[in-house]
Amino acid sequence: MQSVGLTFAFARSSFLIMLAHRLRYVIGVSNYFVYAAVAWYLWGAVYSGHDTVAGWTLAHIQTYVCVNWIVRATYFSNSDNVLAARISKGEISGDLLRPMSLLLQFYGTALGELLFRALFMSLPVGILIVLCFGLLPPASVLHGLLFGLSVVLAFHLFFAINFLTGLCAVFTEKLQGFLWAKFLLMQFLSGQLLPLEFFNNFPLVRDAFTVLPFRHIAYTPMKIYLGEWPLDQTRDELVLQVVWTLALLVFCEIAWRVIRRRLSVLGG
Repeated sequence: MQSVGLTFAFARSSFLIMLAHRLRYVIGVSNYFVYAAVAWYLWGAVYSGHDTVAGWTLAHIQTYVCVNWIVRATYFSNSDNVLAARISKGEISGDLLRPMSLLLQFYGTALGELLFRALFMSLPVGILIVLCFGLLPPASVLHGLLFGLSVVLAFHLFFAINFLTGLCAVFTEKLQGFLWAKFLLMQFLSGQLLPLEFFNNFPLVRDAFTVLPFRHIAYTPMKIYLGEWPLDQTRDELVLQVVWTLALLVFCEIAWRVIRRRLSVLGG
């Protein structure tokens, strides 16, 4: 119970810190609206003269990419960058003195950031996009609820991958280049930019997407939202998403305990 209370204390602190930086809120809303608007018009141009591409209609693909940007505004965080910086600068020594695991500290911080982003970024961006463009609603109320569950799991997956990426700073002096590469790869591998069906002519790429957990961050939630899968397949995909989420979170804790033994902090 003490760990739960401390985790929520970190979440509250993170929420208040982000609330104090109002310019970040304005810039964030503007950025995500621009991303979604560019994707909307880009796909409109791609579909010029075509009813469907790779089995997707224009309305479905525009909803897919725009809702994905709205959701990304919610779960995105720089916890990998923050963790890597704290390790590189030796500031991680202060985190080790706290009476809770490093994983829970960063999880609490990401949780507070999630709440702030959901209220002050995703909600305004979603309202702007609906008013300016219009989006398809969830396939049904049940699909909407399952979509919400999938998004929660996607946040935990994204957090676990970020945490593991940040830990890599223990083995290298600079991680910035790797973080940029990971940022771009995550958009691609998660299905943020393109659904998996667009790779049907590239079976190796498609199979890699299917095996790896990244597709559960963007592709799986949107397939559920649009009702593209029957309910039994939706159930199976959610179960797989839960398994990947739990496995990566457990691996985060194990990886940190192993890495902590070889961690050396010099200076202050």
